[in-house]
Amino acid sequence: MRSRGLLAPIALAVAGACARAPAGPPAAAPVAPARPLTEAACAALLRVRHAIDVTPEPRICLPLAAALAPLGPASLAEVHGLVIVRDARGPCGDRCPDLASALRSDAALAYYRTVEHALHVVDATFAGPRWRGGTPDAAAVRAYLDGLGLPDWDALVARVRALPGAALPAVVPPGSPVVFDAIVRHGPAQLLGGEVPLVDLLRHELGHAVLLRHLIENDAAGRWSSVTGWVEADGEVADGFVGGVYASELPIVASRLVLGLSRGAAARYRPSGPTPTGYGAFDPMEDHAEEFRLVHADPVALGRRSPARLLIAAAGELDLRAPRLVGFVRAGVAALLADRADPVLAMAVLRAHRAALVPAAADLADPRPLPIPASVHPDVRAALDAAVLVVEVDGLRFRPSDAAIAAFIAEAEAWRVQHEELQRLLDAP
Repeated sequence: MRSRGLLAPIALAVAGACARAPAGPPAAAPVAPARPLTEAACAALLRVRHAIDVTPEPRICLPLAAALAPLGPASLAEVHGLVIVRDARGPCGDRCPDLASALRSDAALAYYRTVEHALHVVDATFAGPRWRGGTPDAAAVRAYLDGLGLPDWDALVARVRALPGAALPAVVPPGSPVVFDAIVRHGPAQLLGGEVPLVDLLRHELGHAVLLRHLIENDAAGRWSSVTGWVEADGEVADGFVGGVYASELPIVASRLVLGLSRGAAARYRPSGPTPTGYGAFDPMEDHAEEFRLVHADPVALGRRSPARLLIAAAGELDLRAPRLVGFVRAGVAALLADRADPVLAMAVLRAHRAALVPAAADLADPRPLPIPASVHPDVRAALDAAVLVVEVDGLRFRPSDAAIAAFIAEAEAWRVQHEELQRLLDAP
């Protein structure tokens, strides 16, 4: 658990709720207009309703409006005022520090910067990605091969030939740009599970805004990782910060995933299980963005992959009583009730879906009181009371498993002890 949290009162530190999980199902989406929006009407709509100015790139307006339309109120609040920036190239352009970074930059179809609260639209957003880095020098190629764990150029060429849709010449000289162009052109579809329409790419970027806009203030990334199992290399829950600095995964990991290789021993982050897409396996931030995309683009596929992840991603976004989704509710609830990593967030997700819990998951209700030892410290008891670990629906009580509550108490006690020790150090003469 991060020591920075010890500076807050314990009840507040352990009882933060899901930032995107209001009680009850989301409000119904507004009725679509009878006629399609014109670009001028679209621009006015986004400016008035969402404080978004699409003047830097008007072509983004209609797909962005479509991506915004189904979002729940809490998500809309996070994306409000999004700044649209028009760039030619990806995040590091022609100043990338290494070949892996340059490949990932040129493959970027759009990207979000949290400090600016800005969606960057690039040439590749409309024309598709292509390699623009020319012929790299031999040292850069050798470093790239070493990062991939491949012995030589021929091994890389063989991996690239295996990419769906890639077509390389019979003879490919070492360092040939055609190899890097194939990685850039076909890598996104390889990781995203196919070609993705622009509206869904924008949903992915909106997912970044929802998670990262207030990254430091609400530890949203850490709470997301706690219920999805992402950890850092040292085993700590991944909160998006490595060494005290916000950091996404190493760019070489993207190349490794595209080419069907393992994440590698040097990776900053580790997932605990399968993610919804290959790109979701890059790091917890991309995992969240992909689930945010899929919960609107194909929630059934997400539910089949993981009912619990569907419930988490759909909190405040979808009404799970819909016939095509209700079948995932019970399995998702069972997994969340058993969650030992973050029962506070798990129960916040259940509160968001309380209207769908009965009858779908009625048999999982547990009328027993929470198993809190009489000897528990008063500060820990206060944290338990603040956490609101019981959801009541139609006279039925849903609460975390005994093991999850025991884990919560143990963690809260550890926080209390560390906080007291810190206070003693501060009070020492």
